[in-house]
Amino acid sequence: MSAPAVRAYASVAAQEARAGAVRDALLRTTLLLGVGFVLLPLAIVVVYSFSSVPYGVFPPPGLSLRWYGHLLSLPAFRAAFARSVVIALLATGLALGIGVLGALALVRGRFRGKELLRGFLLSPIVMPKIVLGVGWFIFFARLGLQGGIVPLVLAHTIVVLPFVITIVAANLVGLDVALEEAAQDLGASTPTVLWRIVLPQIRAGVLTAGVFAFIVSFDQVESSIFLTRGENNTLPIEMFLYMEKWQDPTVAALSALLIVFAAALVGVVVLAGRGADVRRLFPR
Repeated sequence: MSAPAVRAYASVAAQEARAGAVRDALLRTTLLLGVGFVLLPLAIVVVYSFSSVPYGVFPPPGLSLRWYGHLLSLPAFRAAFARSVVIALLATGLALGIGVLGALALVRGRFRGKELLRGFLLSPIVMPKIVLGVGWFIFFARLGLQGGIVPLVLAHTIVVLPFVITIVAANLVGLDVALEEAAQDLGASTPTVLWRIVLPQIRAGVLTAGVFAFIVSFDQVESSIFLTRGENNTLPIEMFLYMEKWQDPTVAALSALLIVFAAALVGVVVLAGRGADVRRLFPR
């Protein structure tokens, strides 16, 4: 290769390297701005939760743990938290049971109306939650089931079901069916194949779907507010009612604790995404 050709090749390589460096810098800057946009409001809430004064001012004039102590002295929040956890766990369990079987039917099944069924099962994602809440209020009132946690569990199950189906179906698409066919050729029944062949391979997806469903159910306000009464308020509704009366940092303290709670759940999702064995989280 001649010297001019070598210089031209080196010049092109240098230009491509500079363009690549600029592109990487722009991507990193955009990523940092996006992360900052998400985390900055959370950081402000956490700092505000340590305020020493009972009114809204930022930055706080002093730091104190008094609002965390005040939060622990309010039994309504403790009861609402326990109620929200129970409702979210029950809704997640129901959604996983229905969602895994529904995803199997949508991915592996060959029947008429499959696309129509898929659209019907996923429709709660696009339906405004307040519209669903009004519908469930009328429906459960007709059935005489208004109040209590049963309507809340059923309503939350419908809300989180599309997320479970979507995540589990995405895991099933890439699954090697040869293992299932081999198990069936060796005499395994369909429930055995599902329990011992399919579920272990989509374990991470099922766990991710479960954690995501739990978070969505726990945070559900729009549809829940039509189905609760004073004695069975969920935690988000209890926070909303408290803020109508008081503007001190107690709700900020509770929000800070919920951020830690959500971060722990996200950690479980990250481990599940990497295929980690859940048993490692609970060493004997």
